[in-house]
Amino acid sequence: MTNRGDFLLRRQLSRRLFLAGITAGAGATLLAACGGGDAKTPTKPAAAGTTTKGAGAGAASPTTGTASTPATSATAPAAGGSPITAATSAATKPAATSAATAPAATKPAGNAKPGGEIIIGTLGEAKTINPFAASESEGDWRVKMLFDQVVRLDPQTFEPKPGIAQSWENKGLAFTFTLQDSVKFSDGSDLTADDVAFTLLGILAQATASPRYAYFSSVLGAKEYNAGTAKDVPGIKVLDPKTIEITLAVPDAAFLANVRYLSPVPKAQLVGKDLSRASQEAFFQKPVGAGPFQFVSWQVGGDFVAERNPNYFQAGKPYLDKFTHRTIADSQALVNALLGGDIDGSLYPSPSGADKLKANKDLTVVVPPFSSPDGWQFNLAADPYLAKKEVRQAVAYALDMVQFSKDSLYGLGQPGVGPIAPGNWAFDQNLKPYPYDLAKAKSLLEAAGPPPSGITFIVNKGNVLREDFLTYTQSQLQQIGWTIDAQTIEYATLTDNVVKKNFEVLGVVFTGATVDPGALKDQFSTDGGQN
Repeated sequence: MTNRGDFLLRRQLSRRLFLAGITAGAGATLLAACGGGDAKTPTKPAAAGTTTKGAGAGAASPTTGTASTPATSATAPAAGGSPITAATSAATKPAATSAATAPAATKPAGNAKPGGEIIIGTLGEAKTINPFAASESEGDWRVKMLFDQVVRLDPQTFEPKPGIAQSWENKGLAFTFTLQDSVKFSDGSDLTADDVAFTLLGILAQATASPRYAYFSSVLGAKEYNAGTAKDVPGIKVLDPKTIEITLAVPDAAFLANVRYLSPVPKAQLVGKDLSRASQEAFFQKPVGAGPFQFVSWQVGGDFVAERNPNYFQAGKPYLDKFTHRTIADSQALVNALLGGDIDGSLYPSPSGADKLKANKDLTVVVPPFSSPDGWQFNLAADPYLAKKEVRQAVAYALDMVQFSKDSLYGLGQPGVGPIAPGNWAFDQNLKPYPYDLAKAKSLLEAAGPPPSGITFIVNKGNVLREDFLTYTQSQLQQIGWTIDAQTIEYATLTDNVVKKNFEVLGVVFTGATVDPGALKDQFSTDGGQN
């Protein structure tokens, strides 16, 4: 497996950010080389740099100064990039504060000053900013900036921290969340427990087809509601305008961490409306959320712009006045944009540019630990040949991942053996990668029978790491007698195909588990929304 290329360029001393990925419908996966190694506390940087032009960088995003969520996505392909990160150096990190209570106005630490803006380069365009439907890295990050989270995770310890909820209490299967007193939507209206309940019900509704359903399927009555056999969810109770109780049907160790995927929307503006990914509601074109930033504009394939939310519940935050999330669909072009000062940070520059970026005194380059691996995902329903385990094993034996990681990752990554972070408590230290053995690969393929012509292996165009992996795989499989159809396509088209399960073999981010192995449920459980 190969690290999905979390290459974040950020201003010096700024903290990491987060972008969750999306993964849909792969029946099996062959892992490539993963970067980061054995970090004891693996975190996933965001696809956005925490940098500003002449201003203090946000602590965990260009946003709140509190920790942004690390990725444990059981959702689908991130735009991908390279296993290094960097950003323009100038500002010092603002002080991080807890959201346990709405704090008094704060100022960035050191010489940093509030204000300014950041331009973040991203490799792939987001599909949506609908919080019910977002399920790929770029869209997930934008949703978090616009809507925030009921619960956040500390990026170093993964400990649940207050977000829109200032506190919670757990008794048995019941979780009682108390919301921040001052939390409002960007239009100035109060955010209440009714809004949280409405949002959770929307995620659970069958008509919404939310990719986040599996994370909340343990809520009492959720499965019946989703199946249409119940009209309500008894496990969701609004106790008062600022208190909501959520009761589970069965124990779910990952539940509290999964509440980070609950981003409240204003019920008054969406009741009775279509919440699905296909929704044409005007709300999702210019949404109103409770996040640190509010929507300004979106030029698809170009700039996504958001500005400071004046009604944000954490006084004095965000520190930035504005951010621009700019799509530059070529990882080498991202290197050039960073060197030329056209953007301030990026997660996705080509690893071939690492030396030039390191040589620039205004840039800080960081190699983050494991977040989620890249590899080949096989759609077992697309062709019966792919459903034969010998075929997938043959591909594994045919690829020298040690050599590939040296050549294409420039020493910035290493082979991996699974989707669980090496530093996670659930990681199996006894796992061993498939060794490189062309003879073994050839014999397995012969045992499986002649490969059909035209099976397509696809990656997103402009991602040089994945393009290299595609070319390498094509060459290696040719040596064992399999001619594949290697294709690169636009990221937006690729994500559409993934969601519709319209692919044969796909080279995108495989779901990674950094916080809790329960994150893998969405892909591997029988009722997983993305199985």
